[in-house]
Amino acid sequence: MSATGDQADLAGRRLKATKPLQRPPLADLLAARGISPDGFQIEAFEALDRGNSVLVAAPTSSGKTLVAEYAIAAALQAGKRAAYTTPTKALSNQKLRELRSWLGSERVGLLTGDNVVRPEADVVVMTTEVLRNMIYAGSPHIAQFCVAVLDEVHYLQDPYRGAVWEEVIISIPAHMRLVCLSATVSNAYELASWIGATAGRCEAVVCTQRPVPLEDRYLLFERHSRRLVDLPTLRDGHSNPEIERLLERARSRSGGHRRHRAAGVRPARPRRSEIVEHLAATAKLPAIIFVFSRQGCDDAARALAAEGVAFLDASQQDRVRQIAAAHTASLEPGDLDALGYDEWLEGLTAGVAAHHAGLIPAFKEAIEDCFAAGLLAVVFATETLAVGVNMPARSVVISQLSRFRGEGFAALTPGEYTQLTGRAGRRGIDEVGYAYTLWHPHTAFGETARLAASNDFELESSFRPTYNMVANLIANRTRDEAVEMLQRSFAQWRADRRVGEWTAALEVERRELREARARLRSMGGGRARPQTQAPQRGGSRGGHRHRRGKPSDRRVDRALVDAEQQAERTGARVSRLKDRINLAKGGLARQLDATNEVLNIFGCADGWALTPAGECLKSVFHESDLLTVLCLREGVFDGVAPARLAGLVSVLIYEHRSSLPPPAPRYPDNECRDRAALIFELAAQINRAERQHNLVASRPPDASFFATAHAWAAGATYIELWQGDLSGGDAPAGGDFVRQMRQLIDLVDRIADVASNGATRRTAADTRSALDRGVVAAAARVSDEPVGTPAAAASGEGFVPAPVLTRTRRLP
Repeated sequence: MSATGDQADLAGRRLKATKPLQRPPLADLLAARGISPDGFQIEAFEALDRGNSVLVAAPTSSGKTLVAEYAIAAALQAGKRAAYTTPTKALSNQKLRELRSWLGSERVGLLTGDNVVRPEADVVVMTTEVLRNMIYAGSPHIAQFCVAVLDEVHYLQDPYRGAVWEEVIISIPAHMRLVCLSATVSNAYELASWIGATAGRCEAVVCTQRPVPLEDRYLLFERHSRRLVDLPTLRDGHSNPEIERLLERARSRSGGHRRHRAAGVRPARPRRSEIVEHLAATAKLPAIIFVFSRQGCDDAARALAAEGVAFLDASQQDRVRQIAAAHTASLEPGDLDALGYDEWLEGLTAGVAAHHAGLIPAFKEAIEDCFAAGLLAVVFATETLAVGVNMPARSVVISQLSRFRGEGFAALTPGEYTQLTGRAGRRGIDEVGYAYTLWHPHTAFGETARLAASNDFELESSFRPTYNMVANLIANRTRDEAVEMLQRSFAQWRADRRVGEWTAALEVERRELREARARLRSMGGGRARPQTQAPQRGGSRGGHRHRRGKPSDRRVDRALVDAEQQAERTGARVSRLKDRINLAKGGLARQLDATNEVLNIFGCADGWALTPAGECLKSVFHESDLLTVLCLREGVFDGVAPARLAGLVSVLIYEHRSSLPPPAPRYPDNECRDRAALIFELAAQINRAERQHNLVASRPPDASFFATAHAWAAGATYIELWQGDLSGGDAPAGGDFVRQMRQLIDLVDRIADVASNGATRRTAADTRSALDRGVVAAAARVSDEPVGTPAAAASGEGFVPAPVLTRTRRLP
């Protein structure tokens, strides 16, 4: 039977196994929420009443969660249990509070790598990885769940973790229904068709209308008139001709006769203080200003506070201090000093904050509660704020249309732009949300308008077999059954149906790529050149902000950048099409066999059967799964004290992601250096085998965090690490430190469970206790209620008027 026929047969069997649940008392649910359902929500309710799974694709803040709550209410009424999954621990903690406020603390539990709270509860919130692991392990909880909510299901395109969502959908038991919540994606019906073919009948419910209309706007500083120009980006869905004429006059001015240039337009990037003052003057606060650099966020918030900003009155400042104190009550004074608490609180009481992954969870949660309570006017944030965190604002400002992606800067995709601007406009508060982009000398306005007008957010699959996945397939399926399972992935499913379309498109894109490269070469491009869109720390300053080269140089540079961007976009499309076509030709089956070959090389499998090392691999859910198992087998972790074990395991979990070079590793002694060297050698052996079998190379180990992990496990305080005495001067930011430590604890826990050496298991347990303390332990604590009270009125109308006192003013 064909793969399509197998899926149809499987879907039929699942349909028989899934019975419609009794409709919950909708009136009671809606009364508790104080809302009336929208049309798409009623459509989703009816799909669930028919006993089907449902995919709800709708904009941010449109009310997708109500559909999940309806499914949960139906499960509880039938005496069943429900699982609610989120992509991150932080979102799991947030969802725990929300569900407990509805159902009560006794009925809602939590399962993450950090916390196990009431796992037998009626509703259990967990990360998606936890649900995947429960399915693979045959957990008895699975039989009791009749519905699983997959929040942020569009995460399945994430290159690092996306495969987990597909694994859950492919492996979900026949008796469970799925409620998949997604951002608005252009191929939602395709995704729902795949879910239906894989996990039982699924209906797509798509809503493209935002709950609050969005107005895209374009902001520039005009130096000749010394004023900000604020215009709509689009007119009737197309690029605003008024802006095009304005910028064309600027280009004409740059090359014209001096007498004519005097009357022309001289655009410049607005300063952040000017942006904030403009938003305040036009009643467009609160605002989130996206800056794709943590340091840039910190510098911007610090600079704004230094310029005398004061958005809050005395009573509002007192509330901010109370919220901050409640969130940081468990932290030691010395830790707070090291984390810069006083400076952070000074900005917070002014109504300004920076929000990014470099902050410890207590700081981020305090900022989120202050924002929800209408006590923050401006938040400078990285793109992580756009993923799941419920912090809508009246306005969003995107400081630039490119971001760092590990190896360089690349333009935002339409999907990323949609996700960022999705935070603009608060339901029930704002009549309109505003999304601002800024003039940039190296970003054509046409590119800005293209992003604003695009609805192209096509969900891609990132699915590929991992070593852990293959070990579990070997343990539970024949080779043919494993191939059949992989063929049920979203990647293979859409490849089988669209290979003809993609082959034709590839020829067109290849021709366009040849033309784009020829045009680039004719302009002298195609060679390595400095990145022109890299974020600037803390914005531009003083007279260095608008350096002017020769007019002819600026015209050539703009044209060259446009040509490079065109070639880059076309090349990326060619690569994606080639990958899709390769997949349609049996790529996943080849990857399965190649991965199994690697497992055979390293003694984790014998043909299609697991060895003891392979049995261990089944339970290691980690990016460095195979390397971890080889380290255990080779005794890398045996016979060491907890602090040394912490340092050695950190080599597996740490990844240096900054554009700056990593610090040199520091080891406490030669024995640790030698054991770390063995880890690197084992990793090199894995990479060689992967290259020989045409597999994606595993991430290499990184010893940059060794000294910090060793010192913390040995009892150092955070302030000692921050001062650099024990970490070699390279202690990461507070949020990075906590996140790395939580990841380290997760893998140490795995080692404590799977190590064959009893002494190593005991040492791993001791290591966990040594690591889980202070700011690290505080990050894992959960509370039932947010500290701040959500704003009941339109936040922004309660801010102190005319708050910005700009030191160096350019506005007339």
